[in-house]
Amino acid sequence: MRSLVLTGSAIALAICGARGDEPLPPPSRITATSPNGQIRAVSDPKAGTHVEDAKQHKVLWRLPDWHRAMFVANDGKHLVTEYDGLNLIPTDFTDDLVLLTFWREGRKIREIRVRDFVPDHSLLERTASHYYWGRIESIDAQGRLKVNRADGKTFFFNVTTGNEINA
Repeated sequence: MRSLVLTGSAIALAICGARGDEPLPPPSRITATSPNGQIRAVSDPKAGTHVEDAKQHKVLWRLPDWHRAMFVANDGKHLVTEYDGLNLIPTDFTDDLVLLTFWREGRKIREIRVRDFVPDHSLLERTASHYYWGRIESIDAQGRLKVNRADGKTFFFNVTTGNEINA
């Protein structure tokens, strides 16, 4: 009887893990708003990405590509885009896979790669078909991007430089 309980628990865990690996939805229009609500980033699969003044609907700058997840700063000059697979990376990933990209008015200022953020691969969590690397929480009012790594450690990045900062 005990082995049945353990087997049932293992099956339940496997089913829960599989749910986390569901395919991502197809590309669609994505909107992100700055912490103060005055700046908006809009990413459209056909039109690319633009950052705008939310009240005036005035475009401040553009990126040619679509991004599934992004975080825009209060100043309207800085944006962070996330890896298209979000918090799951393929099992055959390479250390040069870009997790985060920092932008200033349409120019790339820094990329954070797997080797930069997860130098020890044992920190990754295996899912049914991927590895979970972590989660971007938000940009706070001080202009810091808060990122939680899979092992529970929290990191802060200055959105104007892309450099890690101590909180």
